[in-house]
Amino acid sequence: MSQCSKYIYLQLLLHAHESVHETFAFLTLSLYTYISGFVNIWKEAWQAGLPKHLEAYDSGSTSGDIEYALINLFQYCQLAIYGCGENLKFLCPMVQSYVKRALQYNVRLIIYPLGVLHQLVYDLMGVKENALSICSAGMNEESLFFQSRVNNNTVMCRTIFVKKKYEAFFHGDLEEAARAYDLCTSFLTPTTGRQIGIIVSFFIDGMIGFFHARKRNEDEAKWTNVGKESINLLRKWVVSSEWNFSNKLFLLEAEYYFLNGDDERAVDSYHNSIKAAHEHRFIHEEGLAEEKLASYLIRKSRHDEAMTHYVNAKKCYDAWGAQSVLDRIDKIIALLLPLCTQNRELAQ
Repeated sequence: MSQCSKYIYLQLLLHAHESVHETFAFLTLSLYTYISGFVNIWKEAWQAGLPKHLEAYDSGSTSGDIEYALINLFQYCQLAIYGCGENLKFLCPMVQSYVKRALQYNVRLIIYPLGVLHQLVYDLMGVKENALSICSAGMNEESLFFQSRVNNNTVMCRTIFVKKKYEAFFHGDLEEAARAYDLCTSFLTPTTGRQIGIIVSFFIDGMIGFFHARKRNEDEAKWTNVGKESINLLRKWVVSSEWNFSNKLFLLEAEYYFLNGDDERAVDSYHNSIKAAHEHRFIHEEGLAEEKLASYLIRKSRHDEAMTHYVNAKKCYDAWGAQSVLDRIDKIIALLLPLCTQNRELAQ
């Protein structure tokens, strides 16, 4: 069944259950959780899913279905952080409170995944704290991974490395991001659906791939294939939702054209990615597209133009609340400034 057909069928099924009274309350919430977390994300704007998960949490809390209620909080956090680029300073206390709520009800399925998301928020904000210590005394990412590997919990292992890859990528540590990619692929698990963190992770894989392919090392073919596979996925996904995927596809295509020396199409695709991310309110990915265009322009010795786009990226990352990413851009701007003949005031 296609994503479109599945979406229509399950929406009709959910509507039918909503016409039945409390007898089907549990079925409705579990069905609603599946639709919102695994089906709607292929058709509806991701931002539209945020209030739905919070409504589902309220419904589950009222009916006493705490596990499904908390699953919706986890899905909300994934969507807000990886998908929508919601302000991290706003999200941070919310995610922490959700971890404590999962602990209060002892829902082990959710405690550690929420803790990993909380740690990602801390890391992007530049907060030097261990979020996982709330989950268990002495727990950190390394010990959680060791425990998960011993228990053969491949889902948790992959969750950790998806987070590590995303963090390293936005921190500009592409070597660490590549290592996390390799480790992440070693924890592939069968699944009936893809959550937002995994979907975005495929996009990040392509960005990592094209970066390393441009080094022209002996593993160029491997990384080029990683990038091309991501483009192929995004070309399928954009048919389902141009809103959610067009900016990502444009950026991957820009990196591909950059790799192959097609400057005209590369520049057009970078600008299209910036425009789509801005119009579709993905502020974190708008910043990323601005940054990648700036990086491209530096390689072409167009320093003044690069400065303009780094400053634009800085504004986006500031709105995202990602202070550690912002600090990294500030360091690049400081190094670039002496090479510029214009825009010096803009960089201040």
